[in-house]
Amino acid sequence: MKLELPGEAVLARTGQRRTRQVLLLLLAHAADCAGEGEVRLTLAPPDDFGDEPPRFQVVTPEARLSERELRSVFLSPMLVGATHRRLARARELVESVGGSLTVERGAEAGLTVSVELPAPGLACW
Repeated sequence: MKLELPGEAVLARTGQRRTRQVLLLLLAHAADCAGEGEVRLTLAPPDDFGDEPPRFQVVTPEARLSERELRSVFLSPMLVGATHRRLARARELVESVGGSLTVERGAEAGLTVSVELPAPGLACW
C-alpha cells in the first residue's frame, strides 16, 4: 500500500469515526480486488477559498470491475454481492454527511474511487 498524504492536517466537516469507517471500507475493498498488485491512497486538502472540498482517492491499478458491478455500487448495500457491498456501504456513509463518491474504471484494468467530503467552511470570514 502506498500513501500520498499532505504535510498538514486536512480539515473536513465529518466525524472522525465516520471518516475512519469509509476509509476502512474502501481500503478493504481495494485490498480484496488488488490481489498481488498495489493500492494507492492520495489525500488532497481543500483550497483556501472553499471552492474545492477535501478529497481522497483509492487507486487499485490491477482491479477489474464490469459495467454491471459498477452500477451495483449505487444500489443499496443489501442488494449488492459480497465483493462490492463495501463500496456501496461507503457510498451511503459519504452521502449521509453531504459528500460524494465516484467510481471510475480504466480502459482494461484499474479502479479509482474518489471521495469528496464537505468543505469545512470559512471560519475566518
